[in-house]
Amino acid sequence: MRQAFAIPAFRRLFVALAATMVADSVLLLSFGIMTKELTGNSGAAGMALFWVVAPSLVAPLLGWVVDQVPRRRFLLAAYPLAAASLVPLVWVHDSTQVGIVYAVAFAYGIALVMLPGAVTGLLKIIVSSDQLVHANAATSTFREGLRLFGPLLGAAMYATWGVGSVLLLVAAAYLVAITAVISLRITGDVVSPPELRFGSELVAGFAHLYRDRLLWWPTCAVAGCLFAFGFLESLVYAITDAFDRPATFVGVIVSVQGIGALAGGLMSNRVVTRLGHVRAIALALALFAVSIATMAVAADITVVVAAAIPIGFGLPVLIVAISTLVQVRTPNRLMGRVSTTFSALIGTPQVVSIAVGAGLVAAVDYHILLTGMAALLVILSVSLGSWAGIRTRASTPTPNHPIEASST
Repeated sequence: MRQAFAIPAFRRLFVALAATMVADSVLLLSFGIMTKELTGNSGAAGMALFWVVAPSLVAPLLGWVVDQVPRRRFLLAAYPLAAASLVPLVWVHDSTQVGIVYAVAFAYGIALVMLPGAVTGLLKIIVSSDQLVHANAATSTFREGLRLFGPLLGAAMYATWGVGSVLLLVAAAYLVAITAVISLRITGDVVSPPELRFGSELVAGFAHLYRDRLLWWPTCAVAGCLFAFGFLESLVYAITDAFDRPATFVGVIVSVQGIGALAGGLMSNRVVTRLGHVRAIALALALFAVSIATMAVAADITVVVAAAIPIGFGLPVLIVAISTLVQVRTPNRLMGRVSTTFSALIGTPQVVSIAVGAGLVAAVDYHILLTGMAALLVILSVSLGSWAGIRTRASTPTPNHPIEASST
């Protein structure tokens, strides 16, 4: 990771990323907690995240927009808009206004889809291909390390001073991000002229992912993983109810998950370099399966909390592996569309499972749903690991990435 921080432009971009990660960390849990307190309904709380991820359904269009604007200029416009979209939350006071929470979550979700495309495009300009894994490991370590205190801080601020205090912290974080991007001076941040007709340009991100088998199958595996995790957004509130804990206790679970996430972030570049991108993803899926299976049989809330640690370790490994794979194998002119299309492909199953899970949580015992999630994750891990093994035997290994030798 030190190699990436030796680049001055990366250090400035990292400040902006870190600030927005702080904002996301303290904010996203607030949507669910706020909805749970307004309605008293676990399914309604899970639906809050549904609206956060719903914009991924139109991600290719959003990605096309990102690719029409220089990356730095896009961020300077989008950061203030993302912060401003949260203002209506101060007007929410009772359950009849939960629609405002969902609308704000949807607007913020648009930002969460578009901003990574612009950031990734800048990252490819600033950092060489062989340093991308280190840059991704640095950002992932910080993001996952925030799980130690970010959600807990957000939940505590919400419980003590209300949503207004959370919004003030988010506004300050975005101000830091804007300042950092203003200080960023780079060359090569230009818009490439279109090479295809509009319709083809719009689906160019999907076409690139689909044609490159080394991107397509890991993307499908990650999509399946997020489909499983979507059920957890409602189930986590059912679990806290089962153990007579308040909705804010979710912040404790997520924060303990950050212990594993910090360790996973620090080791992710080594894991990915040693195993290769695809096998690292398979390993992360296996860790998720262990965690979910443990939660399914846990008879004590402390076991549930401890079971979040392997999930935390696997998340940065998964993120670094798939992010670096997408970045290395994608030309910069397509980065916005590929990034947002990738978000759509992995986010759409999550949208579906969140919606379905919000309904099932009231009708099906959470132990059964967790068992089904664990089984799916085992299937995904074994299938992807086996495919990686077949590729390794069928192609010539490269020193650092043993199964990334070809694209077909």
